[in-house]
Amino acid sequence: MRAKSHIASLIVIVAVSLLSPLSLIASDESPGDPSSILVELFLSPDHRDDIDAIKHELAAASITRVRTQVFRLGHPPKNIAIGKNVPGELARLAILLARTYNDGVDFLLPEYRFFPDHIAIGTSAFDEASQIPVRPDDLDRLSDPALTTTAFHELYRHLTGEDRRNPTYLR
Repeated sequence: MRAKSHIASLIVIVAVSLLSPLSLIASDESPGDPSSILVELFLSPDHRDDIDAIKHELAAASITRVRTQVFRLGHPPKNIAIGKNVPGELARLAILLARTYNDGVDFLLPEYRFFPDHIAIGTSAFDEASQIPVRPDDLDRLSDPALTTTAFHELYRHLTGEDRRNPTYLR
């Protein structure tokens, strides 16, 4: 009886230790439902008049859960976070929107730090150490329409260091 209890405890410990952000990755077989995706977009005051156009563009992609916030002064961080369940096509749209309305993308935020069906553009919710620099050519690679959803997220995790279980900001 006692041996069974120890074996059960060991199984639980092993199962929990194997559970990681990498084990919870979405695949092309089950992409996120666009209507369940939340897009949070932080804009500078000079893009206030673009909110309707942005919402229209997202609605055309079946994304209706959109929260926008306009900074009172200055510009939001040039970052983007894309959750693990966001289909590649919608992730590329988010990158395009960030490039257009947030003056570009200089940083990626690790996927595991956000909800799976969440996109955040220009968020100031994380400190600078959490933001992982991304080169323009790597952003172009992420924007490649030939990437499947799985390939997109594999590249995203590679660029953030999550594929090595050592996000760049933890070094």
